[in-house]
Order: sequence, then structure tokens, then C-alpha cells
Amino acid sequence: MKKLLLSVCVLALALPALAGAQAPPKSAVNITGVWDIQFDMGGTMANVQATYKQEGEKLTGTQTSPMEAPPSPLEGTVVGNDVKYTITFDMGGEQGKIVFSGKVDGNTMKGSFDFAGMGETPFTAKKRQ
Repeated sequence: MKKLLLSVCVLALALPALAGAQAPPKSAVNITGVWDIQFDMGGTMANVQATYKQEGEKLTGTQTSPMEAPPSPLEGTVVGNDVKYTITFDMGGEQGKIVFSGKVDGNTMKGSFDFAGMGETPFTAKKRQ
């Protein structure tokens, strides 16, 4: 009976540790702030500005457009050093999406975005100090 009780106690103590070991990685970075993003737009370098607000792994904010439109809201995640977010916009009454995926290294980010399913474009970004 003592061995059974001891086994139950050991198992009860070990379960929380095992559950914690299987948790997804927490964000290694916090990208909250203003970032300048550059990408090639048909042979011309385009510059946009993103203002990110990160709370844990949740990412919200706004991003300007190279077409001088008002800033667009964005929503996404930051897991470890990986950033992924979506901007939804109106294309003549239909909803379009731009999906950004990047990796943060200090105050820089590199990645690509997909504009409404028309292919990926690389970008670089730098956080303002």
C-alpha cells in the first residue's frame, strides 16, 4: 500500500513538469514599437511603416501602404523569433489579404509577404530607436 501511495505522489508531482515541458516556446523577443519596412515594388524600393503592439504572443497594430492609403490594422503572432501577421483590405468590394512572415534578429527583421495570393516578396525591416 505504501508503494502505491508513493507512486501516486510521484506521478502527481511529475505531471505538471511534463505538461510544462510540452508547452510551445514563448516569444523570445518583443517587437512593440515602430518599424521601417523596405521591399522591391517592381524595380522601385517601397517604404512602409508598421506600428506593432505585442502582448505575449499576440500581435496587433497598423501598417501604412505605399499607395498613400490610411494605415491598415494588422493582427498576428510572435512565437520565439518568428513573426506572422495579416492585413485585410478592401479590393473593390472584395476582401484581400497580405500575409507577412519574418524572423527577428535584434532590431532587424527579414522575411517575405504574400499579397493576395499573387506570390511572395522579400522584405527587410528595422526598428526605430
